[in-house]
Amino acid sequence: MRKLFLIGILFLGLVEFGYGAWIPAKAWLSQVLLANAWQGSLQNGQPHKPWPWADTWPVLKLTHKNSDTQLLVLQGDSGQSLAFGPGLSGQSSMPGNVGNTIISAHRDTHFDFLQQIKAGHVIKIQNRSGVEFQYKIIAMDIVDSASTQLQINTQDDQITLVTCYPFNQITAGGSLRYVVTGISVDTRT
Repeated sequence: MRKLFLIGILFLGLVEFGYGAWIPAKAWLSQVLLANAWQGSLQNGQPHKPWPWADTWPVLKLTHKNSDTQLLVLQGDSGQSLAFGPGLSGQSSMPGNVGNTIISAHRDTHFDFLQQIKAGHVIKIQNRSGVEFQYKIIAMDIVDSASTQLQINTQDDQITLVTCYPFNQITAGGSLRYVVTGISVDTRT
């Protein structure tokens, strides 16, 4: 009986270990598949889903040189999309057009680098055609999402990066948002 109990405990331990290893493996694999989809998009300018059942795909590449950050931005900002990377709001303008490009991500994963951002830093955004747009950071604000709405229709080509705040909060949720705003620097490559 004791032997059977120990085998059962060992089996449960192996199952838990396997589950714990599966999550990081899945996260790694999804990033590889997203990178492949992005390369496909760069080759022909068309959206490529990273896996057949995906409800999102890479639409932009965001680079912040000061923090050595490169992120693929996904179509849509639903919870499912944000699990894999930053998401482009469906109400946004695309970079290079008049209006606001709004990108959101989780504070403790993809947008944790926003803690390091300063006024004057440059965010580079590349679209599927390979065209790069640069945005100079002009403001970092903490706002209450319950009483503040982001301006979507702007007179300028600007970018807004949004994440939950504070960065080191133990529990998720809350209405505070860290909002980083940048304006276009017209140096397309």
